[in-house]
Amino acid sequence: MARIQNPILFSAHFGVSTQALAAAGLIDPFLDVDMPLFIDPALLEKSSNNTINTTAIARFRRHFEILVRMLNISKAENDAPWKAARRQLDLSEPPENGLGYGGSSRSGSSRPEDIREAILRTGLGASDPEMISLMGFFEEDVGPTPSAT
Repeated sequence: MARIQNPILFSAHFGVSTQALAAAGLIDPFLDVDMPLFIDPALLEKSSNNTINTTAIARFRRHFEILVRMLNISKAENDAPWKAARRQLDLSEPPENGLGYGGSSRSGSSRPEDIREAILRTGLGASDPEMISLMGFFEEDVGPTPSAT
């Protein structure tokens, strides 16, 4: 991993005090460094933020309901519903999120195609869209990655 030099904090870049961020319950992330985080969809419903625990959870469920419906009508890998499910299961990371493990840039990375295919195969025949959030239990390299110590 590349060495990070002179990282820039959100507070410094935007002129916001770290105390104000803390009082609002926010973190003070580095803007030019990826953060080794894993977004856990199971926590959306438990969020203290009303937009997240209502709107976000509803959007999450709708998104994966479409995926599950496509897998349920798929008859074989690479048929039209399978391809639609593949498009629905986008594992790329928007560069502005900085949630990956990129070392030389902030862009992070997406998961390899073989992981997406494994998730689709595991999800085949599923009827519960929220089971996708449990993929870390079923598939290797899905979900949080233990940090190297």
